[in-house]
Amino acid sequence: MCYFIQFLLLLTLINPIYADESIDVTSFTTPKQERRYHNLINEIRCPVCQGQSIGGSNAGLAKDLREKVRGLILKQKTDDDIRRFMTDRYGDFVVFKPPMNKGTYLLWFAPFIFLLFAVFFLARTFNTKKEPVKMDTTKAKNLLK
Repeated sequence: MCYFIQFLLLLTLINPIYADESIDVTSFTTPKQERRYHNLINEIRCPVCQGQSIGGSNAGLAKDLREKVRGLILKQKTDDDIRRFMTDRYGDFVVFKPPMNKGTYLLWFAPFIFLLFAVFFLARTFNTKKEPVKMDTTKAKNLLK
């Protein structure tokens, strides 16, 4: 029981360290702006974390990008303008659904190409008939000697 109490005290001491890392609260004039904000920060990838959106990341750059998105929404920019602003600075990688252009054709079509190759080779392995190898019994006896 003593260890449990010490463990709880230790947890209460550790918790304030991470209090600074909470997601900031923003205020908007309309609920529509707030919905746009949440949609945008969830579809823009964090350049630091690379697997998270800027809405779910606590990296310093993600906080700055969230604030920039908030500022652009308050300046009455459209969602496409905000996405274009982010891709101009961080590249097509920053959006979870990159646009289809000559630089991203491989990204869009590589899974289908690999699927076609897999189906082709799978069909080819089922269609090839292997002839059984016939060995002369006299040669086999000589090999065993």
